[in-house]
Amino acid sequence: MLGALSGCTPSVQLRTATLRSASPEGPQFDAVLAVKNTNPFDVQVRMVRASVTVGENPMRIPVQFDSGVWIRAHQTAYVAVPVTVPWGMTPTLALSTLSPKPVPFRIVGEADVTATNTFRIERNAYEFDEEGELPRNVFVRQQVGGIFPITLGVGRP
Repeated sequence: MLGALSGCTPSVQLRTATLRSASPEGPQFDAVLAVKNTNPFDVQVRMVRASVTVGENPMRIPVQFDSGVWIRAHQTAYVAVPVTVPWGMTPTLALSTLSPKPVPFRIVGEADVTATNTFRIERNAYEFDEEGELPRNVFVRQQVGGIFPITLGVGRP
C-alpha cells in the first residue's frame, strides 16, 4: 500500500492569495491552493515544509503549515496556506506585474501524509520538487474597499 502512496502525486494550483498584513519579515498572505487527489484512496496532508523561488530571484520564500485536511479520492480540496514574502523579494514580484509573460516558480520540500482513513498508513518527509508558471494576472491588484485588503489571484477560491 505504501507503494501506491508514492505513485500518484496530487496536483496543486494556486487559486488566490489575499494580503493579510505586513510584518517586519515581509507582507503576509493567505494563499488558497486547490489540491486534487488523483489517488483511488483518501489522503491526509498533515504538515508541509517547503521553499518557493519565483522568477529569477535567488531568494526563497519559506512555507510551513500544519493542515490536517483529508482529501477524498479523486476530489479537490481547497487549502489555505499562510505565506510571508521577504521584503527583499517584493521588488521582483512587483516587476512581474509589468511583464505579459508567465512567471516561473519552483517549490521544493516535504510533506507528512496519511493514506486511507481506514488503515492510516503514514509517510513522513514525502519529498516533492515541482515547477510551474504563474500567469501575470495572479499579480494584478484587485481593490476591495480601498487599498486593503488586496486580493491577488485567478478563478474562484
